[in-house]
Amino acid sequence: MATVLLVGEGNFSFSASLCDTGQDPHHITATCYEAEDAVRAQHLAWRNVQHLRSKGAAVHFGVDATKLHEYGFLTNRLYDRIIFNFPHCGRKAGVKKNRDLLSNFFHSCKGVLASKGEIHIGLCQGQGGTPADQPRREWQNSWQVVSMAATAGFILTSVVPFDPDKHYGYQSTGYRSQEKSFRVVGALNHAFTRSLSMENISALQIIQTLTSERDPQGIDRGFLGNTSCHPIAVIYKELVEFCRQELQATVLQDSFPLICGNGSCSLRPPYSAAQSKLYFVTPDKEEKVSEGSEDLHETHFCRLEQAAHPGNNLTSGLHHLRPSLTCFIDDIFPKSAGSPHALTIVGGLVFRKCLISPQSMPVYHEMLLLSDHRHWRQLVLDTINHAINTMAASVISAETVNCVTLHQENGDIIINLSPDDCDWMIGTIREVPAGDRPETSGFFTVSLNLDLLAMCLLGIEDWRVLWTEDDRFQAQFHHQHIKPYQPFSLYPPYYMHDVSFWVQEGAVFDDVEFHTVAVQVSKGNIVDIQLLDQYENAETGRTGLCYRLKYQSCDRALSYGSALEMQLRLREELRRRLHVALR
Repeated sequence: MATVLLVGEGNFSFSASLCDTGQDPHHITATCYEAEDAVRAQHLAWRNVQHLRSKGAAVHFGVDATKLHEYGFLTNRLYDRIIFNFPHCGRKAGVKKNRDLLSNFFHSCKGVLASKGEIHIGLCQGQGGTPADQPRREWQNSWQVVSMAATAGFILTSVVPFDPDKHYGYQSTGYRSQEKSFRVVGALNHAFTRSLSMENISALQIIQTLTSERDPQGIDRGFLGNTSCHPIAVIYKELVEFCRQELQATVLQDSFPLICGNGSCSLRPPYSAAQSKLYFVTPDKEEKVSEGSEDLHETHFCRLEQAAHPGNNLTSGLHHLRPSLTCFIDDIFPKSAGSPHALTIVGGLVFRKCLISPQSMPVYHEMLLLSDHRHWRQLVLDTINHAINTMAASVISAETVNCVTLHQENGDIIINLSPDDCDWMIGTIREVPAGDRPETSGFFTVSLNLDLLAMCLLGIEDWRVLWTEDDRFQAQFHHQHIKPYQPFSLYPPYYMHDVSFWVQEGAVFDDVEFHTVAVQVSKGNIVDIQLLDQYENAETGRTGLCYRLKYQSCDRALSYGSALEMQLRLREELRRRLHVALR
């Protein structure tokens, strides 16, 4: 039976209702801010106290809800649920004081709440400041309950109407048990839980490890293992099974290196021309260009500038993370040589620098299908189309779904998925002429972005959700079947910060590199970057740029203080790594 702690009780009628509606009274601890003598003077409140004690519940007086960790009779156990109904500083306290009350209460809960426990806060109509409030107050006039919870590491996991009729005998009373009741129509109950610590998401940790170590060991290659319940793995297995039913398919394990260079992979268009989108590996000390230099980052960027110079060979002496599994076509074909004209399938992680957006990911799972039987192309397309539409129909419980579309672009066929009037590019089909492989008559490849496909099918709007380490995500898919995703972090707060700087005369500012630095420094907590202003100084020849950055986490408690700390570090990293002059 769950243990319950109630704080800030007025007349104890809510606590008494819990005792009479199935909650084990021996697991209820009810507290109030007033002294016992003051409660004795209130007939209704004291009658409820006696009722609670007769049932076996614990009752304590003079308990400050912002200092729960200071009471020994509370800290001797951990509570599964802490309830604070309609907190208020009293009288005409402004929103600032009530925000501070909430923030201090959340901090106080950390020492007495069980690891999987919940904090329930009832707030009057409009006070919370979330979209669930109807009508909704202006943000600055609300109590900003989600942001206050984030200061202590809690996220909002559910918000439902507060229904006093479900609690027989409950009577709302004003500040410090004043007999006058207050309006609870439109009130909401907010449930908060602990979030993971504010660390790099696993996708960025993989990139950081690979780019800083020449021979990294034990890198998790993603979610495509045979026993994985991750929705990406489930979708991959479904696609493979559909292909096996319709075609002679060979499935290869991804044993190819995550780091390429010095001829270990074959970069073909469009990847060979997109060097700014490659993650380069920081060179070892013995490979430094400037003797005596101890700054690997400075050496790293020096090497990149040399590679970017016209006429220089991109892969000469440089290692980079693989941007596509098509880099290994020369290795894949010999592995499938025993099955002439078979469709070969392989899936694995690939890496590309990109501009920050909820649908643009620096690392994702690619599914590559290729065959030298060019007449199979239409059959492969039909099979993929049928597989995706079948999965989509099962998720949204519809008999038929036709959301896969194709169109021609620069000689390739683009595969789009268009659910709910969106249009996401999830893959490409590319014809490779025979000249590239004299022993064949040419072949074709189909490249699918499994992460984007999963987002489309499951209704996930942010790619970072797929990489969350919170158990509440994967628990939704533990039966290895796909279904609509249910967010466990509701209405995450966001914070806007601007950054302005000068770019030196003649220098070319790399927008992709700017976004890459931003996502690394923010630990993946910048969800959008917008260019606000661009100014050319005729006297100095410098270009002034001003960007607005939106900090927001999809699964963790991001506070204003944490976002500000990231912003200040970003300013320093931009000065050091991109050689700009901050304004």
